[in-house]
Amino acid sequence: MKLLSLLTCCVLVSVASQAETSQPLVGWRNDGTGVYRSESPPTRWSKKDNVVWSTKMPSRSNSLPVIVGDQLFVCSEPFTLLSVRLSDGKILWQRQNSYKDVTSKEQMVKVGKEVQAAAVLHKRRAGFKSKLELLNEQRQNANNTDEIDKQIAAVESDIEEVVAKLATLPLAARYTLPLAQPQYNGYSTASPTSDGQRVCAVFGNRVTVCFDLEGNRQWAHVLPDNPQSMWGHSSSPLMVADKLIVNIDGIEAFDVKTGKSAWRTKYGQSWGSPVRARIGDEDVIALANGRILRASDGKRLTRLPTLERASPVIVNETAYYIGVRAAAFKFPAKIGDSIELAELWTVEPKGSLFSASPVVDGGLVYAVSTQKILNVIDAATGKLVYVKRLNLGDGPVWPSLCIAGSYLYVSSRNGTTLVIKTGRQHKEVSKNTLEYFISTPVFHQNRMYVRTNQRLYCIGE
Repeated sequence: MKLLSLLTCCVLVSVASQAETSQPLVGWRNDGTGVYRSESPPTRWSKKDNVVWSTKMPSRSNSLPVIVGDQLFVCSEPFTLLSVRLSDGKILWQRQNSYKDVTSKEQMVKVGKEVQAAAVLHKRRAGFKSKLELLNEQRQNANNTDEIDKQIAAVESDIEEVVAKLATLPLAARYTLPLAQPQYNGYSTASPTSDGQRVCAVFGNRVTVCFDLEGNRQWAHVLPDNPQSMWGHSSSPLMVADKLIVNIDGIEAFDVKTGKSAWRTKYGQSWGSPVRARIGDEDVIALANGRILRASDGKRLTRLPTLERASPVIVNETAYYIGVRAAAFKFPAKIGDSIELAELWTVEPKGSLFSASPVVDGGLVYAVSTQKILNVIDAATGKLVYVKRLNLGDGPVWPSLCIAGSYLYVSSRNGTTLVIKTGRQHKEVSKNTLEYFISTPVFHQNRMYVRTNQRLYCIGE
């Protein structure tokens, strides 16, 4: 279908029933939808007004706060997981998750030897590449290239030999810190997730950890993937029933209780976070890279348009895609070894790029482009209900959207948040300024929690 190749966007996928678990599964955007219908949220605040408490964090982070009982979990650069008391913002515990923190001393000795050996090999390969470039330049001006061709072949053979030796040093590759964009992303953008008994987190150094609520580490893994993106990692982990789903380069499912790998597959890196959904009596995982997987074994059921930045959400068995094109697709009643989605409608939203994940509520789809253009779309027909350019000041719209009570919350990177009444007509309720943040607010009862670059805020009127 030609339309699919044009979609760049964000899916909306309905949250799976939690009947099988005694505790609700919480994580990125709470249940993945960004909708908090039963809350009574604040609508006005500033750095001085309606601040119940604020706590200075050890460093910056883009991760969302995750609320479990009387605790709030959040991350901090570079590899820190924190527990904060919900009532007053006191830091209860913080745990570091560097390679040394999660690896035995004996293993780190092996890692150190491999890293030293790899450094020597990398230096040799760099020298061979420089020599190869010089020989290729000489070849362009040579009358007789036979001798130079022999030298080029020899150097290429040397490079292949170095690459082969590097392949025998898997620990060096696994324990090499990946690149990350330091100004905006870093290593702690992924939000933690919890089943009410334990909390799990994934950091940009590829460390996946699980703690109990008192801060005791239950298990940890250093994943083998080494993402090639220079921007780092942002996709949050996801709990589905008794599994923790981690998507860095490959996708791996771990048993939440034991940390043992349940399955692993390789479908590429995603910026956006995965969400869980239910089709018939099966749990499925909707990845932001367009794949939909069966949760039990990682089987790919279908591939949808790649979602470069935003995350999926399915509502009432319909998947909505918003980007250069917007489309709605009907999910089937059950799944086999594959599924097909029926196209319901398509429309062109205003705005060339959508980084913020949208929300769906009351039969309307709310999506804001990075350039601050709000699109409100009828979820049943795909017709544009209204379009509005928002006055959010400088900075792109990177935080994802939220609906709390009967209000839509739209934030820009500079810390400005508009509170807008939900519905088919635009009605701005308030404009509020806090401080720089890329994280997305979360809501609990009559409070809003925001992780800014340097602080964690509890807002309440």
